[in-house]
Amino acid sequence: MSTARLVQNITIRSRNGLSPRSTDTVNRILSEAAELFMTKGYEATSMRDIALKCGISKSLLYHHFTDKYQIFTRATSTTSAGLNETVTQAIADISCPKEKLRVFMLATAGYFENNRLSWISASQEFWNSNEPKMSMQVKLRRDAFEKMLRAILDEGVQKGVFQIEDTRLAGRLILSSLNWMHRWYKPGGKRTAPQIAEAYFDMIAGGIVRSGNDREDDKSGQFAVSTDRIVRFAER
Repeated sequence: MSTARLVQNITIRSRNGLSPRSTDTVNRILSEAAELFMTKGYEATSMRDIALKCGISKSLLYHHFTDKYQIFTRATSTTSAGLNETVTQAIADISCPKEKLRVFMLATAGYFENNRLSWISASQEFWNSNEPKMSMQVKLRRDAFEKMLRAILDEGVQKGVFQIEDTRLAGRLILSSLNWMHRWYKPGGKRTAPQIAEAYFDMIAGGIVRSGNDREDDKSGQFAVSTDRIVRFAER
């Protein structure tokens, strides 16, 4: 599947997942609240802030939502659930583990880009929130998502496609490269999020060190780090 076609499919799925039965007012509340949660944080955002941001009265806001936590749950949990569903659908008909991993990474990045504000809010509050229920909901979806990736890597190892000693460690490397993109990625740049994810995939799948006779210098420099040392450091 080409990158352009994949991005198009992700965009369609993302738009279709934006509560089609909800009113325009509800969707606007969720969108504006997600931006407030991203910029001010959950704790510092009040229902009054959300109402002012949306240009509606607090009574109308309470007509649609019982409290701030419900707004946050709708704005972020739907995004997390939609991510799992979108990526699952994207890789469903792919048999080659290498291509499946590539599409997994591109679909994830594309979904993040299309739901950027909600995803940033959810990521920030997962680590900072004092609400146990909030963190647990995100954690359950995160764990399911990580298991999906681990299954791809395990399948690749079993079929002899991937040479990985620790699929859990490899999975964390891949997820870290994707999950933290929101800290620096800005839409409208030279590359889209899926294009960046594809560059990541090429580096992970192909490596960045020349092999055999292609290497200009086979000597390990002063900053060379062995694989064993990397694994030991990661397991601390």
